[in-house]
Amino acid sequence: MSARTAVALVVQRYGRDVTGGSESLAREVAERLTAFHDVTVFTTCARDYVTWRNELPAGEEDLGGVRVRRFPVEEERDLAAFNAFAEPLYGRPTSLEEERLFLRRQGPLVPALVEALRAEGGRFAAVVFFTYLYYPTYWGLQAVPDRSVLVPTTHDEPPLRFSIYREVFALPRAFGFLTGPEEALVRSRFPLGDRPAVVAGMGIEVPERPDVEGFRIRHDLDRPYVLYAGRIDAGKGCAEMLAHYERYRRSVPGAAGLVLIGRLAMPEPRVPGVRYLGYLPEEEKAAALAGARAVVCPSPYESLSIVLLEGMAQGVPALVTARSGVLLDHCRRSRAGLWYEDAHEFAEALDLLASVDGLRAAMGENGRAYVRAHHRWDVVIERYRSLIAAAAGAQGD
Repeated sequence: MSARTAVALVVQRYGRDVTGGSESLAREVAERLTAFHDVTVFTTCARDYVTWRNELPAGEEDLGGVRVRRFPVEEERDLAAFNAFAEPLYGRPTSLEEERLFLRRQGPLVPALVEALRAEGGRFAAVVFFTYLYYPTYWGLQAVPDRSVLVPTTHDEPPLRFSIYREVFALPRAFGFLTGPEEALVRSRFPLGDRPAVVAGMGIEVPERPDVEGFRIRHDLDRPYVLYAGRIDAGKGCAEMLAHYERYRRSVPGAAGLVLIGRLAMPEPRVPGVRYLGYLPEEEKAAALAGARAVVCPSPYESLSIVLLEGMAQGVPALVTARSGVLLDHCRRSRAGLWYEDAHEFAEALDLLASVDGLRAAMGENGRAYVRAHHRWDVVIERYRSLIAAAAGAQGD
């Protein structure tokens, strides 16, 4: 395969100001692949996954050496109405018609993107789809199945049992997973056979000398704190985390504070000891992580957890829910984090990480070594290139 073959990536949102694990992964991979391929991203005009409102102009632009093609979303989403429609489906058998309606109402509804893939897909050596869940992946895979790679970013969630996702996992020529537990989950649900599959992961860059003291001064943080970074949402485990934190604060004298950064998708917490700092730029986020006693990851639904790895890269241990197989796997393999099953274990583990300097330092060194060994970008990009080569080679089968 020529060093400058054309490669396409498909993802539901794209841009440096677009937050989200799959979206961040797609952008980081796209920009690094430009060293080897001519890269085009097919995406939507949406910034926000809640409404899929068209906020970015349709058409083409160059971002970081990547040709980005944006297509307008045809229907905005009312999240409350969608949830009222979708939640009853999770507990009963569903028809194909209902599942396709779920896909449409979930969004983003972008038939023009799918038609462009169908018309132009033949000029790409491979088309890499990020996230199994959405409309562009389901219909896009059917448009270009013969040259497709799926990076599903899967976690165990109710829609995964729908029959439409058996179609999704039946079509790709190759698969890239973020972790071993993710691959095991997918293989337990879908027959992948001997199609090429690798744990490609994601690379983590370590910022140089974050301004921790300046961050503390700017945000008036004069006490030790632990950090939650990401979308602040009950579905991400945040409501439970806040309830557990209240118990910890009541039971531990001199308790560490809890700092939250990210976009709110629930009412702003009004809990003693909790500070919400809003959405921060990357430099401030890096400083917030570097200054924390631990990074708290309460979501049971994770396929990687970028913030956990970013914390480990800076020597910050993790405190994670035991309900996430992916988070547990990171902590066990790295020996750089603790986990909890209930409020008592949360309080006990948080107290250890916040107050025992030797434990925190040892875990911090373990975390740095883990990220260096498994999440260097040069190694990760070679894995993605191997998947692209596999999909390109499969076209002659």
